[in-house]
Amino acid sequence: MNKFEDIFIKEQDFAEAMESKVLPFIKNNSKEGYFKTRDDLKLHYQMMLNPEEKASIVICHGYCEFTTKYAETMYYFYQMGYSVFIVDHRGHGLSDRQVDDLCKVHVNHFEDYVLDFNEFIEKVVIPESATEHLILFGHSMGGGIGALYLEQYPHVFEKAILSSPMIELSTGDTNKFLVKLLGLASYLPSLKTRYLPGHHEYDHTFKYPRCSCLSKARYTYHYNEREREPHYRTNGATFGWSREAINVSKKILKNASLIDIPVIIMQASLDTLVTASAQNAFSRLVKDCQLRRFEGSKHEIFNAVDDIIVEYYNAVFRLIQ
Repeated sequence: MNKFEDIFIKEQDFAEAMESKVLPFIKNNSKEGYFKTRDDLKLHYQMMLNPEEKASIVICHGYCEFTTKYAETMYYFYQMGYSVFIVDHRGHGLSDRQVDDLCKVHVNHFEDYVLDFNEFIEKVVIPESATEHLILFGHSMGGGIGALYLEQYPHVFEKAILSSPMIELSTGDTNKFLVKLLGLASYLPSLKTRYLPGHHEYDHTFKYPRCSCLSKARYTYHYNEREREPHYRTNGATFGWSREAINVSKKILKNASLIDIPVIIMQASLDTLVTASAQNAFSRLVKDCQLRRFEGSKHEIFNAVDDIIVEYYNAVFRLIQ
């Protein structure tokens, strides 16, 4: 069995290793496909089936993300003995949208993400997995989707990693009254699918270091993927998405006690996108929950500096092995 440190790719080696090793390996060992949802959307997925599968890890990605952003993560999971599955959420990546603008992130109901995820598990993950052991890996918005999923489908996963989960979306310094006003305005048909103020189309700006990760090499890879593929250029939320993302927090916390599998929450000390207070509250409500705080990390802990990334993945593998 591999030791994580033996396969970890350091910052200084990242660009070359991705090009010469990781991406070719994934190309040769992965399959892609589509499935149709109950409301007739086509959702794209990717999977890597490990012939010596210890369990299947199902990745639930975050806001504005896409499958190839998780190439490094999928590579590590596979090398450590796991099959890996990931789906592009509706409105993301190569999956269908409910709006015409590829740059907009929109959903009519946050619950749609949860129902889509369950269809993915039932139609793809369970039939393709060699074992019956499923593990959830959810990041950011995907952590919020994952938390809801664990509450509504308590016996599907055996363990869960929620990385910087969106238990509660941070609204920063925005006045609470204004947040409520924008939420009410989102019900207007003319505003529902419009960009939220301050949000806009993808503009090709290289934002490092003003971004949610610390690793410049990893940010550059993700940026290049966006430049390569127009479907990866999701960039701004609609009024409707924002309302759904804000309103879901109460539901997640209300039903957190229904989760009865081991959960670990990875919390970033420098996170400005989601609130630590809601993560703390969630961890106290879940029956079996660890909370690991990573000092000095931004939102994307798995895209931090080398020492933090190693600590992060070692915590993940201690939980699931």
